[in-house]
Amino acid sequence: MKTRTWILLLAAVFLVLAGIVAWQYLGAKPAQTAEVWADGKLLRTIELSQDGDYRVETGLGWNELRVRDGKLAVTAASCPDGDCLRCGPRNADPPIVCLPNRLSIRFSEAGTLDGVVK
Repeated sequence: MKTRTWILLLAAVFLVLAGIVAWQYLGAKPAQTAEVWADGKLLRTIELSQDGDYRVETGLGWNELRVRDGKLAVTAASCPDGDCLRCGPRNADPPIVCLPNRLSIRFSEAGTLDGVVK
């Protein structure tokens, strides 16, 4: 294949990937609630419409959460790497995850179902 063909092919792949990323991040609807999970158990559901500070403790550590202006952020954590602190305020996917504390914060609309188990 010619160099020109490879350049066009790579440009097309880049445009498709850029479109997927833009659709994922820019098209996300703001959530109304945040669900705090640890080790597969729902610890707390937080309304994003009400400002407040929360402390979540797991068997492995703790995280402090702050809700302001409809967005949730992790403001302090006992984990050594602090990746969850760098996520910044969010109100839509992707979820905030603290791997050392086995904590994840998932965003959802109030009253919606993820799935049904019979």
